[in-house]
Order: sequence, then structure tokens, then C-alpha cells
Amino acid sequence: MRRRTIVLAGVLAATAAHADTRALLAADTFISTAPGSLDADAVDVAVSAHLEWRDGTRRAATVDYVERESLLGGDPRRELHDLAYTDHTLGAWSFTVGRFRVPGGYWLIADGAAIGRRRGNLEVSVFGGNRSFTNARVETLLTLHPRPLPLVGASLVTRGDVQAALAYVYTADRITLYRGDDNGDVIAESRTPEQFVDAELVAAIGAHGFLTGGATAGSRYLVTYPSDAARLTEDPTLQNVWFGSQAAYAMLDERVGAWRFAGTLTAERTQLGQVADPGALAAITGSFIEASARATWRVPKTWRVDARYRARVWADGGQAHRAQAAAEWRAGDLDVQGSVGLDIHHNLATSPGYTSSQSLLYRASVGRKTAASEVSVGVAAVSALGDETAATVPADNVLDTNGERAPYTLEARSYAFVHAFGTHGPWFGGVDGEADLHGDGVRVLAQIGWAR
Repeated sequence: MRRRTIVLAGVLAATAAHADTRALLAADTFISTAPGSLDADAVDVAVSAHLEWRDGTRRAATVDYVERESLLGGDPRRELHDLAYTDHTLGAWSFTVGRFRVPGGYWLIADGAAIGRRRGNLEVSVFGGNRSFTNARVETLLTLHPRPLPLVGASLVTRGDVQAALAYVYTADRITLYRGDDNGDVIAESRTPEQFVDAELVAAIGAHGFLTGGATAGSRYLVTYPSDAARLTEDPTLQNVWFGSQAAYAMLDERVGAWRFAGTLTAERTQLGQVADPGALAAITGSFIEASARATWRVPKTWRVDARYRARVWADGGQAHRAQAAAEWRAGDLDVQGSVGLDIHHNLATSPGYTSSQSLLYRASVGRKTAASEVSVGVAAVSALGDETAATVPADNVLDTNGERAPYTLEARSYAFVHAFGTHGPWFGGVDGEADLHGDGVRVLAQIGWAR
């Protein structure tokens, strides 16, 4: 697969003498010694390639490939996201063949073809073929043992002062669920149909404002695990609820002089799982309403001040609040940044394993920034992924709300960092390093690339 991608990239580059060609090639390596990280994921190398070729508005081709290899024996991840050619030479008709992204849902990529027709500001398209990846990002076609999944859909797009899009997709997914056996290596697998409806709207408000909104509905998998001790190793049941998961959002962005204001309202309704005995464990809900607001004040080349607030309320009564204020000051090449905030989780769910938490957030750095390079050093504290979970201490069987939560905690709470990035002609490269302030965890990300 890599050879095919490289050959196509070479052909496109060779035929692009009178066309617009954009290329990005990058490589990075990640090293982590953080407690709780899996050994197989501690050191890896990634290579990515993105190529776009356009002959005006008549023809276009895209290649996008990512490969990540573990240096310690872990499973590699190789993903070809795009390998497509689009032709607009037949008047109002357009044709796309290859591997391309389709609208209508998360991580929907098709191996097949699409046909579209434009009439004024309206464009109608139909597409179909094989679904390239499952929801778990498992390749279905470009493997030694292909297991294709069908995908068909249609979209409607309008362009102008108000832009709108509506899409429908029917496909299938392959679901893998682990059973409750001692070894954890027995799985239950099933193929389940899916369908998605997605709508988006973008409209300008005056000379400096934008309104963006959208709604989506898709299939929901309701997984039910047996709660009886004698049946724990039985296969969980999987119920497909058509359009059982819905989400809607709206965002308003407005500029007033040196100020920029933005507000977002989001709602999602879904349920992630349940058990056969309702009294043993409450259903795990993913339904919530979230509102956020942000205000930014900027003086070009000198000051930038930013304040933001976000509140999320779950259907089971749980709440999360985050407030942050940040500032950046520049004097010539000198760049000073700082921020402070508070993250609060108040969990009212009856499911065990969740706890309320409060985390102080801060970040401070000083560095040098120019048009071609930047370097900075500083300290930071973040909310760790998994702060709302509580680890059980076997000694007294109580919930530990402050102790080590690995492997749930995937980020350090407080760390020192160094950042360096630079460009020279078409080349770019950088290094980001982090060291835990209260432990021996270290993370390093290094990258180098070429873009044209």
C-alpha cells in the first residue's frame, strides 16, 4: 500500500508542471516514560504524507496517508485516508473515484465513486462503495483479509450568502465487544447496519459576524452486559436504535473593534450502555447540554487577552464547569504568556467509580518568537483525563479520589515544558518536551517535515 501511494504521488508531481501542487511530508517520534503508559506505546515513529494537485477548477487529486509504528513491538497503525481523483470537465457534472471522505457522520470514508450535478447555487451528489474504516478505525479493504462493508448516500449543498448542507448515509459497522472472562481476550463480534442524517448552516451577520449551526442523528448501539455473576462471561447483547443518538449545535462569532466574542450551545442525546439488572448499575448516559462563551481583546503585535467559560450538564445530574483567563504580551521578539483557570466536576451519577473533583489550571511561559522560529520554556498544570474516575484501594475497599489513576490518567497534572519550532525554506521541524514536576514521567515529541 505504501508503494502504491508513493507511485501515485510521483505521477501527480510529474504531471503538475502547469497546475497547482501542494505537498506536505512529515515525520515525528514520540517517547513517553509516564507512569501507567503501556510499554508498547512508549516509543513510536509516525510518517505522514499529504498531496493535493489541482488543474484550476477542472481536475483535482488528493493523497493522504499516515503510518505510526511502535519501536517496542506494539501494533502498527497504517491508514490511507484519501486516494481520490475528481473531474469537473463535463459542464455541470462532477465525478470522483478512489478513496474519499463523505458527509453524514464521524470517520466516514468510502472506496468507490461519487457523482454530482450543479445548478446555480445548488449541488446534488450521490456516492457509494465500500466503507473504508469501522468506527474503531479498523481497515476493511486494504488488508490481507478484506471484510468489506457497504456505504451509500446522498448530499445536497447550497452556496451563497447563506450556505447549507444536508446529507444522508446508509452503511454498516463491525462491532467488537470484550466479554467478562478472566483473560480478557474473548470477544463477541457482530455486523450492524447504520444510518446518519447530517445538516449544517453557515450565514454571515453583518460585516463582522458569523452564525453556524447544525444537527445530526445517527444509529446508537445500546450494549447490555449481564450483571449476574454466573452469566458474566456470556456475550453482551447489542441493540441497534435507528437515529437513537442526536446532537445539535449553534455558534455565534462577532467582532467589535479590538474585541471578538463567541458563544456556543451544544446538546447531545444518547445512551452508552446498560446492564440486564437495572438495580445493579445505572445506565451510562452520554446525554448533555453544553454552553460556552469566549471574549478576546487584541492589540496587534503587543497584547492579546482571552477569557472563556464552559458549562456542561449531563442527563443524570452531573456537571462540569471550566473557567480560564489568558494573556500574551510581546515586545519585539520577546513573547510572554500566562493563563489560570479552574476545572470542576460534580458527578451525581449512581454508577460507581465516579467522583467529584476540582483542578487548578495554569500555564506560564517565556520565549522568543519570530516569523521563522519560536522557542519557549515554562510550567503548566492541566486536568488529567480520568480525574472524574476514582481508583479503588484494595486494602480498605474505599474510593481514592486523589491517588494514582493509571491507566485512566493519560496526562500529567503538572509539568515543565520546552517548545522549539522553526522553518527554513520548505523545511520545518520542532521539539516539544515535558517533564512531570511531581514524578519521573517524561514525554518528548520531535518532528521534521517538508511542505510546498
